[in-house]
Amino acid sequence: MKIKKSFVAILAIMVMIVFTFAFVACNDYSTEGDDSPSGDDATSGEGVTQLSYTIVAPDGAPALAIANLASSISTDEKQYTVNKKVVASSTIGAEAVKSDVDMAIVPANLASKIFNTSGGYKILAVVTNGNLYMTSSIPCDVTSLQDLKGKMVYSIGQSSVPDMIFQTLLNNAGMQYAVGETPSDGKVTIKYCLDGSEVISQLALSKAKNQLAFGIYGEPAVTNSKAKGFEEVFDLQSLWAENQEGNQSGYAQAVLIARDKVCEDSAFIAKLLEAFTANQNSILQEPAKAVENIKAIYPQSALQTNMTAQVIGRCNIKTVKIDVEGRTYYENTLKAVMNINANLIGGKLPSDDFYIA
Repeated sequence: MKIKKSFVAILAIMVMIVFTFAFVACNDYSTEGDDSPSGDDATSGEGVTQLSYTIVAPDGAPALAIANLASSISTDEKQYTVNKKVVASSTIGAEAVKSDVDMAIVPANLASKIFNTSGGYKILAVVTNGNLYMTSSIPCDVTSLQDLKGKMVYSIGQSSVPDMIFQTLLNNAGMQYAVGETPSDGKVTIKYCLDGSEVISQLALSKAKNQLAFGIYGEPAVTNSKAKGFEEVFDLQSLWAENQEGNQSGYAQAVLIARDKVCEDSAFIAKLLEAFTANQNSILQEPAKAVENIKAIYPQSALQTNMTAQVIGRCNIKTVKIDVEGRTYYENTLKAVMNINANLIGGKLPSDDFYIA
C-alpha cells in the first residue's frame, strides 16, 4: 500500500514538471531584455530586424550635428541603433572611410574627393553651414574687405573650405592677396594658423603692440576672444550669401555622407534626416546637454562646457537636404574650391550618382 501511494506521489510530481516546462516554452522572452548583438541579420522575436550603424564626426562645431542625435531609430519593419563616434578633425578623412564606419560628417570638399576617388558613397545633407568670423586686434573702422589692404590676416584652415571661401571673397572683390609673415602694401597678407587658439595668440601679440591685424576662426573661440577685447568685424557667412542666389544664409562647410548600402534603405534615410533636424533644434534648447554628450564619447573635445544657445546658434548647425536646391547650394561651395584648387574636390564636380535620389 505504501508503495502504491509513493508511486502516485512521484507520478504527480512528474506531471507538474512537464506542465511547468510547457508553460515556460509558451512564453517567448526573446523580445525583452535580449542583450545579443543586433548585426545586419539579427531579428527580434516579433520579426523586427535589428540593425546597427556607426556614424563619425570631427571634433568642434561639426560634432554638434550629432550631439543630441537619437541613438535609436525605428521604421515599420526595422529597429536601428546609431553608434556615434567623434574624432580629431585632422583625422576625419581616414576615419570616415574605415570599414566599420557607415556614415560620416566630413568637410564639403572632402566628401567630393572621397566619391571621385573611390565611389561607394552618397551625400544626404549639408549639416554645417559655416561658422567663420573675422575679428580685429584693436578697435577699427572697417566696412568692407577693401579695408584689409596692407594688413595681416591670421587664418585657420589652409587649403580647406574656410580658406577657399575667404580667397573667393577676395577674388570677387578684385583684391590681391599673398601668404607671408609681414604686411605688404596694396595686398592682404595671410598667415595660416593651426587652430583658433593660435589665431588668438597672434592677435594678442598685435594688440600688445597696438597694431591692427585680423583673424579668421570659428565659434566658440570667437565669442570667447571677444571677451578679451577683440572686436568682430565680419560674419563670413553673410558676406558669402550676399553674392549667392537661393535662400541659404551660409555655405556648405560640412556634409553628411553614407555608404551606398545604407542609402538603399529609403525608409531609414528619411527617419535619419528627421533625427538630424530634431537634433539641430535640441542643441539650441539644451546646449549644456549637447556639449556633455560630445564629451561623453570624446572627453578631449574642444567644445567648451559654457557654450550657450546663442553661441551654438552661430555655429550654423542646420540640415539642408540634398534636393534640387540643396544640391545647388552644395555645388556652389565646390565650385568656389575648384576655381582655386580643383584637386581639393577630386578634380571635378561629383556625378549624379553621388546625390541621394
